[in-house]
Amino acid sequence: MKERTQLFKTEQLSQPPRLWLTILLLLAIASVVAIGARIAFNSPEYVNGPVISLQPSELPWYAAFSLFRMAAAYLLSILFTLAYGYAAASTRRNEQIMIPLLDVLQSVPILSFLPLVLLSLTAFIPVNLATEIAAIILIFTSQAWNMTFSFYHSVSSVPADLREAGTVYRFSVWERFRWIELPYATMGLVWNSMMSMAGGWFFLMVCEAFQLGSADFRLPGIGSYMSVAVERGRIDAMLWAIAAMVAMIVGLDQLLWRPIVVWAQKYRIEEGSHEDICSS
Repeated sequence: MKERTQLFKTEQLSQPPRLWLTILLLLAIASVVAIGARIAFNSPEYVNGPVISLQPSELPWYAAFSLFRMAAAYLLSILFTLAYGYAAASTRRNEQIMIPLLDVLQSVPILSFLPLVLLSLTAFIPVNLATEIAAIILIFTSQAWNMTFSFYHSVSSVPADLREAGTVYRFSVWERFRWIELPYATMGLVWNSMMSMAGGWFFLMVCEAFQLGSADFRLPGIGSYMSVAVERGRIDAMLWAIAAMVAMIVGLDQLLWRPIVVWAQKYRIEEGSHEDICSS
């Protein structure tokens, strides 16, 4: 009993205090923000945005642009989720550093990223490209944290019998990830992807219609279409934009998410039956 108590105390002492770790992470993020703000002072003072037409015939093109940005941000989010979530769950030391950092990042208001990232990018690259990249990064920040926490939790809670099966079959790290950890996390990842995509639509509208003083950083898309319609008091154009948004969301749900949910059902693990994971 004394040995167990001593071992527990040793483990406690070996773990870095979460409070100090969080403070260090906050200071690191504040330093990055300060550097970005310093760079942002070199951004152009005047930017002439694109001409947004309110013709309904232009809406399919604007919808395609918006959908492309959402898809690019989701692809970036899924890559970040798999890499960061797996790394955080791989060792105790990584978990103690990476999870508090992720918690701090998700607590930062998403819209506060946009001016800093956008103005910093415009100091180095053309405004049009900088605006596109900033929009994708903003949507990424609205999707990635939720998905990463889900994947990290799934990898951390893989049942012991599945891990033992990987040991018996002498799986490598890649084989364990491919045949055990990723399939086990698939259902949670799919559902959280749907939630993250739903939240991303709001921030897509915001970043497409972003203006800062005399600088017009609007992007061709449904968000800028709606913004111009509101500015001009065009109720008909507002209704067209809402209809296009509803059609796009419903279409994605029927053509993309429903088939993915059905496909992911084969990875559902029922209590007492884990054979499907290794046989899939």
